Amino acid sequence: MYDYLNITARTIPEAHRKTVYRVWNFGREIYDQRGDHTIELTDVNIKIPTADISHVDDALIKKLDDDFADALTNPEKAEQKGTDFVYAYGERLWSLNQLPKIVALLKSEPNTRRAVIPIYDKIDNCMTISEVPCWSFTQWLLRDGKLHNIVYFRSNDVWGAFPSDAYGIRTLQKWIADQLDAEVGYYSHKIGSAHIRMTDEDAVLNFLS
Repeated sequence: MYDYLNITARTIPEAHRKTVYRVWNFGREIYDQRGDHTIELTDVNIKIPTADISHVDDALIKKLDDDFADALTNPEKAEQKGTDFVYAYGERLWSLNQLPKIVALLKSEPNTRRAVIPIYDKIDNCMTISEVPCWSFTQWLLRDGKLHNIVYFRSNDVWGAFPSDAYGIRTLQKWIADQLDAEVGYYSHKIGSAHIRMTDEDAVLNFLS
C-alpha cells in the first residue's frame, strides 16, 4: 500500500513538492472553520534527514523566508507583531528568555529530553480571536554531536506557508546548533491538518505540472 502520509526529502523544496502532491491527490475536500474551501490531508509527517536548509531560489520568496527566519533568531525583531495577530512566533520563543535557556540546557545536559518550547498556549483556547498559532511546539534533541529538530503544526497551508515555515525553523535549528558547536541534524515536521486552499488551485496545478 502506498504510504502517502510519511514523506522523506533531501531539501525543503523537494519536501514542498512532495507534500503539495500528496495533499492535492490524496486529500479530501472540506470547508474549514472560516468557511474556506480546502483540500485536507491529516496526520502528515515530513522528514528531512540531511543538514540542507536551502529553499526556493526566488528573490521575493527568499526575502520573505529570510525575514521570517530573522524574526525567530533576532530577539529585537521577534517582539514585533502584526496588527491582526495577538501572537508572533518569535515573541513566544523568546518569552521568559526561553531560547537562551534552552541553549544553556543543551550545553549542560546534552542528552536532555526537555529542550521543548510550546508555541500554542492555553490562553489561545480561552480567547475569542480570529488567529491562533499554527505552529504548536518545537523540540530539540542533541545526539551524537547533531542537533535534531522536531516540530508539530496543528494546521499548515502546505502550498503557501510550508516553505517559509520550514526554512525559518531550520535556520533557527542551525542558529542553536552553531552555539552548541554541533552539526545540524534531521528536521521532522509533523502536521495535524495539511491543507491547500481551493483559491490556489490554478497555481498549484501549474506547480505540479
